[in-house]
Amino acid sequence: MEINGNQGSRIRVHDRDDALGRWTVAWCRPHPALAPHVATLWYGEGRVSYRRDRILPSGSSHLLINLGPAQYRIEPGPPERRIPFVDVWYSGLHQTPLDTEAPHGNALLGVALHASGGRPWLHVDAELLAGRVLPLADVLGDGVLALRERLLNTPDITARFGLVERWLAARLDGRHAVHSSVHWGLQRIERSAGALAVEALARETGLSRKHLSTLFRRQTGLTPKALARVHRFKSALGLLAEAERVPWVELAAHCGYYDQSHLIRDFHAFTGYAPGEFLRHARPDAESVVVR
Repeated sequence: MEINGNQGSRIRVHDRDDALGRWTVAWCRPHPALAPHVATLWYGEGRVSYRRDRILPSGSSHLLINLGPAQYRIEPGPPERRIPFVDVWYSGLHQTPLDTEAPHGNALLGVALHASGGRPWLHVDAELLAGRVLPLADVLGDGVLALRERLLNTPDITARFGLVERWLAARLDGRHAVHSSVHWGLQRIERSAGALAVEALARETGLSRKHLSTLFRRQTGLTPKALARVHRFKSALGLLAEAERVPWVELAAHCGYYDQSHLIRDFHAFTGYAPGEFLRHARPDAESVVVR
């Protein structure tokens, strides 16, 4: 598959300088050949003023390539452990948040993948990697480290994005293609913001609920019910960001929660905080929150 060199027209850049720190982020819209698998490519460089942030479940998996100082994933205890991240890692779909620290600044290139976007180039079932963050070499071998070395020797951000796109495209294997019912089901879940019932989804695909769940788990890492729950929560977060006041009961109903208690349960599960407490924490971006 050929990936041409038109990355520049697909890149946008944002600079931030405020109480949370100073950094620059560049986003690259994926080449059409990769768009079924990749949501976006990004590169962030800078330094934050806080000690720790919390990455929230998003319905995406991530390829992460560290091109700067060591960063750390915090493994809950007791005792708590700081796991250094220094080269190339993969993060599967999660249903719990991840705490990270970047005490020396960061220079990180990432690929945010659609829910089914990992399997076609990793060549392993997604359920084996769901809920995990691990060195990519553990999955694909030490050869993947050569990609990082090439990126370190390629300072231009446009060229870096092109290099990663070509690397991903070369690894795509039709034998690990996404089942049509999974592809279509993911679109339905996303468009409904997680409000679509799994029973209705199964009827629309013509598959039994059990068969559909098995396909989803194998090809995304999560069942349709679990993915819908993540998207429902994302919808609630998006509405919160736009609200001047927080009508919790109305918010729960609008996002398809059975009642307010179910919304509160998901806030605890996905952020570690009660809703009111969550709102008191700063948010560097839509998918993270400052812990301290």
